[in-house]
Amino acid sequence: MAEKRRLSKKREFDGEFDITPMIDVVLLLLIFFIVTARMEPTIVAELPKAKNGDVAAGEEGVVINVKQSAQGVAEVIRSNNVAFSADPELMASEIAEYVRNGVENEQRKFVLIRGEPSVKTRDMTRVRVAASEGLGEDQQILIAVQQ
Repeated sequence: MAEKRRLSKKREFDGEFDITPMIDVVLLLLIFFIVTARMEPTIVAELPKAKNGDVAAGEEGVVINVKQSAQGVAEVIRSNNVAFSADPELMASEIAEYVRNGVENEQRKFVLIRGEPSVKTRDMTRVRVAASEGLGEDQQILIAVQQ
């Protein structure tokens, strides 16, 4: 008699996948990219020289000079070489009052913020925001880089 082979039943698909191997592969790839990635410092870009534009005369506007000090902190100075306060909150109120006084009492047309090339953008933005608090609707702020 022929031997009866017992055929095993096919396993029924239960509808669930085992994702453990996939998680292992994803974590290995993540570790690979973290280890091989090069962390470079932020690249400082040199801005091109302006080709067009008008010269802003300092006599017609309220002038604020921003210089980079040796300690790495921006020093904000009035046009008569008197520095504003080093405290950021007090400096902001002093700048707003200085601009307001220049626009209302001295009939200045705009605010000119002159910064040295080494001054950080965040410092120029801080001065610009403080100066805008002292301006009216129709006045403008000009930003220049000293050579």
